[in-house]
Amino acid sequence: MGIAEERVETLRQEVADFKRRLAALPPDAWEQPSACQGWTVADVVAHLVGQDFALRVSRGLQGDFSPPEGAPPVTEHDEDAFAENIFRRAFATRSQVGDQLLDTLFRRLDESAAVFASVGPEQWENLCYWPPGPEPVRVMLDMRISELSMHAWDVCSRFDPDYRLSDAFVPVLMDTALRAARRAFRPDPSLAGPLRFRFLIDEPVAARYDLIFSPGGVVLQPTPDEPAPAGVDVIFRCDGETYVMVMYGRLTPAAALASGRLTWEGDRELAQGFGARFQGG
Repeated sequence: MGIAEERVETLRQEVADFKRRLAALPPDAWEQPSACQGWTVADVVAHLVGQDFALRVSRGLQGDFSPPEGAPPVTEHDEDAFAENIFRRAFATRSQVGDQLLDTLFRRLDESAAVFASVGPEQWENLCYWPPGPEPVRVMLDMRISELSMHAWDVCSRFDPDYRLSDAFVPVLMDTALRAARRAFRPDPSLAGPLRFRFLIDEPVAARYDLIFSPGGVVLQPTPDEPAPAGVDVIFRCDGETYVMVMYGRLTPAAALASGRLTWEGDRELAQGFGARFQGG
């Protein structure tokens, strides 16, 4: 079984677990705040309902990665507008679906799990529509897992203080954090030169990433297993769950540093001021 097929099984398990947990929530849980700032539990569920992974992947499997009806062309993509549209669409979806929210989510989740389970070995590189630019089916699978697992945490952690991201999901979220950073951080024209923050991750899989700020933009990229060059300003060390939580905005860098989940070496001022650069993921 390849990585993609293993992740299809990961998605299936996450869908089943999340459905079970949602079905067990008491009626008054839906209007309680989730861990996703500004959204109640019902808002998070509506956001997941509004995602059309099954449609986009089904079209991609047929060789069609053009925008679905009502979707903007990639040439008109604007990151801030994209983020705002995600926020507004959750509330619009909740209003449209009404008291069928849970049943609609279950159907959408089952549809997405089924379409990924239908992908043939030669189809994982087929392109699918995505507003910032077309993505292969295998990347759409990772994004489906990441969206579901992170938003499951947003809901479940409010009712189960011991709820954690599974070790099976963390590596997928680490991969998709490369995209989350695009919304989490913005270019800083005031910089005189690049700033480089290196993250060294020890478990559940060892990895290292460099987050580079420059006047023209922000880049997050995997780095080779080699000594840190002189150009690295701060080195952060943490586990994969902490890295994911920071990059997705569920754990502030200040809180991670204060609790010891995130340790650092290098420029003190930059390390302690890192959180000020985060603008939402």
